[in-house]
Amino acid sequence: MLDDHLQEVLRAGAPGVVVVANGPGLSWERAIGVSDVETGSPMTLEHRFRIASVTKLFVATVVLQLVDEGAFELDGEVGLIEGGVTVRQLLNHTSGLPHGVELDELLEPYRENPAHRPEWTPRDMLGLIESRPRLLAPGEGWFYSGSNYVVLGLLVEETTGASLSEELRRRIIDPLGLANTDLPELSSTPPGLARGYLPADNPVLPGPGPGLVDVSEVEPFGWGGGGMVSSARDVARFLRALLGGELLAPGVYAEMLRTIPSGWEESDGYGLGIEEVTSLWGIEQSTCGSAWGHFGFAFGYTTTALGSRNGDRQVVVMFNTHPMSEEVWAVLGRLVWACYCG
Repeated sequence: MLDDHLQEVLRAGAPGVVVVANGPGLSWERAIGVSDVETGSPMTLEHRFRIASVTKLFVATVVLQLVDEGAFELDGEVGLIEGGVTVRQLLNHTSGLPHGVELDELLEPYRENPAHRPEWTPRDMLGLIESRPRLLAPGEGWFYSGSNYVVLGLLVEETTGASLSEELRRRIIDPLGLANTDLPELSSTPPGLARGYLPADNPVLPGPGPGLVDVSEVEPFGWGGGGMVSSARDVARFLRALLGGELLAPGVYAEMLRTIPSGWEESDGYGLGIEEVTSLWGIEQSTCGSAWGHFGFAFGYTTTALGSRNGDRQVVVMFNTHPMSEEVWAVLGRLVWACYCG
């Protein structure tokens, strides 16, 4: 049954798919399709993907560890920005911060030159964020933006004296043995990456057609909000550790899971860097209640990373394209919930 659902995802247009699912009575790993359309190289469990916003779950974990250590307060104001924004409001996207740069502005250089490499630094992006009007007063509404995690990444660096990459490695990656996980240098091409693709008729970076558009090198600015790379096995191990109590003390873990309503189809509620999910994009419903984790959408890469509240179940699905239709969400949902709910 699970293999049938996996084949459905491949037939719906994903060049390659990797799945890692664990739970009571279940340990299931598969890699099918290709990692490189041009060469036909097969997808493997060792391939790495740009995990995009799943990065937020890693960064939130580091921030909450620092809260627990007394480095700063969860409801304390962050001095890096004006306006009385707290750490909690950055974590749950109620700060009112705008995007530093709109999507079209980020992508325009790639339309002119596919080999473009942006030169943003986190401090540059902070300046752009601060130069734009606030969308809401802090705490007065919800607006999802990677800007919050740019500020949090800089807060980690300011507090620890180390880079965000170093703190992620010291606190999470090395202790858990996540050999395929990293926050790479900005504008770099990480080794071991599956190639990422968009359909030729996609609206953001269309190609001449009829074949897929290789967008593996397109990474406008992710960093603390979406810049990590990882493998399905590593993300599943991270979820098991986080939700199972290995990484956070009970008090801050409870705070992480305190959700507010999120105003979109991706999740039912948003906690501190974590999503509560009962359906995939409102199309396929869970048959066993909520799952916790995060989705990640990079150009040419999709990650679904979900686990149970007590950490005994995880399902991670990665594929090297972006869902462009309800059909893809439907077949992905059937695969995810079959793995998660049994």
